[in-house]
Amino acid sequence: MVGNWQDGYVIEIPYTQGFYHHLSPANLILCLLAKQVKFPPIGQPFTYCELACGHGLTTNLLAAAYPQGDFYATDFNPTHIHQARDLAAAAGLSNVTFSDQSFQEYLEADLPAFDFISLHGIYSWISPENRRVIQAFLQKYLKVGGVVYVSYNTLPGWGVLAPIQKLMNFYRGRSSGVAVERLKLALELVELLKTNQAVYLQHPWLASRLEQLKTQDVHYLVHEFFNEHWHPLYVDEVMTEMGHAKLSYVGSAHLVDHVDAFNLPPAAINHLATLSDPVLRELVRDFYLNSQFRRDVYVRGPVGMPGEAQAQILQNMAFILTVLPSLVKLEHQTTAGQVQLQASLYQPVVEHLAQGPVTVAELVTRLAPQGITLQQIGQTLIVLTGLGYAHPVVGEGGLCTERFNRVIVERAELGGELQFLASPVIGNGVKVSHLELLFLLAAQRQAPPVAFVSEILARRGLQLTHEGKVLDTPEATLGFLREQAVQFAQHGQPLLQRLGI
Repeated sequence: MVGNWQDGYVIEIPYTQGFYHHLSPANLILCLLAKQVKFPPIGQPFTYCELACGHGLTTNLLAAAYPQGDFYATDFNPTHIHQARDLAAAAGLSNVTFSDQSFQEYLEADLPAFDFISLHGIYSWISPENRRVIQAFLQKYLKVGGVVYVSYNTLPGWGVLAPIQKLMNFYRGRSSGVAVERLKLALELVELLKTNQAVYLQHPWLASRLEQLKTQDVHYLVHEFFNEHWHPLYVDEVMTEMGHAKLSYVGSAHLVDHVDAFNLPPAAINHLATLSDPVLRELVRDFYLNSQFRRDVYVRGPVGMPGEAQAQILQNMAFILTVLPSLVKLEHQTTAGQVQLQASLYQPVVEHLAQGPVTVAELVTRLAPQGITLQQIGQTLIVLTGLGYAHPVVGEGGLCTERFNRVIVERAELGGELQFLASPVIGNGVKVSHLELLFLLAAQRQAPPVAFVSEILARRGLQLTHEGKVLDTPEATLGFLREQAVQFAQHGQPLLQRLGI
């Protein structure tokens, strides 16, 4: 309908410019490998589509990291697509095509069949009619054996906050001003109810959730709470809807979800093992975890692989450490409580990965004298990758990533919104701070880093913070910049170079 093309979705302010590493082909095939399911090869030409791509940062970065891939993406907000095309053109990416079509229009477009289709943060924010269009799109364009990533708000985790979303969105329609101003008024209303001891606001789970809202990006909050269509979905509901497109659930794209001991107490693990119905098991698991957000992977016609084939593929894969070894923590707070990773297993693996890319077969040979098996190494690598400490190796250097990263670094001079660089080595994005981008820009321009960055900060009227305090004098700023420049030169930059950046 003319004049209502947004279909209840917030378009007043743009969405956040984030990169979502779960959408990368390397991450998705590792998920399938862990579940012993065959996957599309990514070392040769493949096709990839992202529905509701936002500003297109994820699609653009992946297109740079996988020059053998042919990437397509759509988002019905033309402002988002304008920015996506601008970044693609600046980076010289010829293997990506952006569209500002609706899901219905994209369903009727002339598109190839896809090996991968991803939907991040859209499926539970649109109308049931649009979800049906997406199901038709998946059925029409996904190849047999193709992979779908879909993330969405889920229940029971959103149950406690759903009434707050209803109240805020209803209040938005009764208030005036731009979206950010109405968001502020809605949050103030919730805070007033809490102060006045509204019974619902005394719910023990609400306190921390409401405090968390105060720290989150307003762009995210507007899109999360002010959409007309906001429908957290149970996992069985999504499984049923994906089934309409002949898709079968395989597992989670969040790799640590594959290791129950990392997420669940022993009693819960034992209970889940007694449930033979896979749908019931996933639903019950969400109640154990109070799941709020799911990142699900589906396949059209999944074909299993025997354990021997899985072991062979795994042994041929290489992994690399993506952080400094000193940043790898063995203690993690999870829904199962405080989890202590086994030092005698994780530390040797981390030490070998820190030396550079190493195949799993090499790890098996090196660690066999310590009694560490292939199965243990495989699970360790899954956890390390899921925690962001390690990653499979998929390639080497490339002109596409060099041009893309140069554009991101150059744009850091005028703003710090884009904080991910493309690594051709891991086929994924690497988060870097605005300050690190400015150090890289100084290196590109062969300028003294401290003076160069200091001048940019002063020109833009920006102040740095350290340990929660604003550095409000030139002396404090320069001292901090000198420390950070040394740290980056000694540790940060060599790590980026090992990742092909």
